Amino acid sequence: MDKIAKVALPIALGKEFDYLYPQDLRLTEGMRVLVDFNGKKVIGVVAGMVLTSTIKKLKSIIKVLDEEAVLSKEHIRLARNLSEFYPYEPAEFIFMMLPAYLRKTRKAQITAGIKEPVIGLKREKLFVKGVSFPERYNAWKIKVEEGLKTGSVLICFPQISYLLKAKEILERDFPASIKVLHSRQREKDFFLSWNESRRRALILGVRAAVFHYPADLRLVVVEQENSPYYFQEEKPFYHLRDVAGMLCDLKKVSLVLSGDYPSLEAYRDIKENKMKIEEADSQEREINIMGLPDFNKNKIIGPVLTEVIRKAVQEKNKLVIIWNKKGFARIIYCSDCGHIFTCGHCSGYLQTSLKEDEASCPYCQRRVKLESICSYCRRGYLKRGGFGIERLRETLKKFFPELCIDDWQNRSQKSQVVLATAQVLSSLYEPPVFETGCVLDTDHMLSRTDYEATFDTFLYLKKLLALFSRQLYVFTHNRKHYLFRYLNSKWKDFYEVELGLREKFGLAPFGLIAKITLRSKSENNLLKKTQELYNILAEKFTQVYGPFKEEPFKLRDKYRYSLVIKAERNSCSRKAIKKEIVSFRASSVKMAVTFR
Repeated sequence: MDKIAKVALPIALGKEFDYLYPQDLRLTEGMRVLVDFNGKKVIGVVAGMVLTSTIKKLKSIIKVLDEEAVLSKEHIRLARNLSEFYPYEPAEFIFMMLPAYLRKTRKAQITAGIKEPVIGLKREKLFVKGVSFPERYNAWKIKVEEGLKTGSVLICFPQISYLLKAKEILERDFPASIKVLHSRQREKDFFLSWNESRRRALILGVRAAVFHYPADLRLVVVEQENSPYYFQEEKPFYHLRDVAGMLCDLKKVSLVLSGDYPSLEAYRDIKENKMKIEEADSQEREINIMGLPDFNKNKIIGPVLTEVIRKAVQEKNKLVIIWNKKGFARIIYCSDCGHIFTCGHCSGYLQTSLKEDEASCPYCQRRVKLESICSYCRRGYLKRGGFGIERLRETLKKFFPELCIDDWQNRSQKSQVVLATAQVLSSLYEPPVFETGCVLDTDHMLSRTDYEATFDTFLYLKKLLALFSRQLYVFTHNRKHYLFRYLNSKWKDFYEVELGLREKFGLAPFGLIAKITLRSKSENNLLKKTQELYNILAEKFTQVYGPFKEEPFKLRDKYRYSLVIKAERNSCSRKAIKKEIVSFRASSVKMAVTFR
């Protein structure tokens, strides 16, 4: 008599599918199989075995692709746990655990992952705080050594460039153990590295590497834990910190979070004694807060900045000015009718570079050839407005024609003033190479309509401080903002204030914020469906807000509205939100859900 396998398929239908297989066939959870789904051959992963099925006429599995399971029962269990935590089905997480090379109809020789018992390892949750990566690494290196004695260790980095720099340091201590997993590798190379990392390996990866852990995992390290790059911004949405925590709880192994400052979620765990902290005994340097008068609000270069530049040059200090706006002009408009030109596929304003006669969309990167006359009124000439970093450079050259002013990419030993966007933070793993920094975009960051704006700005400024050996100047028109009252206090003072505000207003990490984004090519239909969903949710939850227009409202030919639900932070709230979203049927509208 045939048996029944539950097969997970890479199809967004929210369930697993039953298939028959012969009783004498050796089939286990985690094996890849080839099945018929709606007349097409599809690769699936066996997610379980059952004795009966509600489907009367079942199809049989066409072929088993593996001699050994490519995923363990534990992987399947983690996928189910993640599905309880996030509003996505286990199948979506199961296929994230498969290397892309194995998502195709091909056989592969898999190195068996041996699950050895954890002996002599003390399980703990720890935050290691230090100014630089080498400093933090020295604090948790011994834990890596202990983990590798009996199994594998996974270290996650926020960016590939960060990973490659850190690899140079790690190779000095672990030359033979390192295996690297990241998205820039070719499918075959990624698979080979993945296959070699199934036993006794030191795995270095970025965000998605957490899904490719081996069976003998002993330790997970998340470096620069507060990085925004650990949030997956495409479906399925997840945060590495949450996944790593659930993985370590499932496997009963240690988790080390490492960074210059903890996230608020990590700090709350520290405060509630759920996580220990090891902090380097280093003196916090002060940031110079430069209040600007209201009368020159529209001026970027004023007397205060010019004096700081003059003083830095006089003292032969190299100066970096940070203005996080790319290009030359931020908008293009008609001198006669005033029309502002936007992208035909998005609602973003077209922007220009000094060296090109084309405009580009900041969201979809499409390029448009500029005409000399307005295409709307056919009378006015096109003008460029707004300050990009290229325009800032040209303006500074008028004030200081004798200075060598370069952008970040072209900086050299001769550079006296360097202009940079937030990409300057990619140098955080390097020691300070400049003496003085000036931050001009602080007010822009604080003006974001996001409750995390103040905390993000605090981290941004503290990270920048580590790049400069002498002074960091922060320019603001809003010196009364509570951020500046605590910027130069002990870091825990600011965290206590921020955590208190979050608790008072029921925001994360205390309350649950669910954001539902709906998108469609039809604006009218989208608004109608969004309103329908709002009415359904408003009957179930007391705090539902929206619809809000997303920024940008139109992205790659699709309009976007969002709804926000505020609820208690527990599994019941997550399940209730997921249930309502799954039951809402709107084939013409796509939905994405994020939990914070």
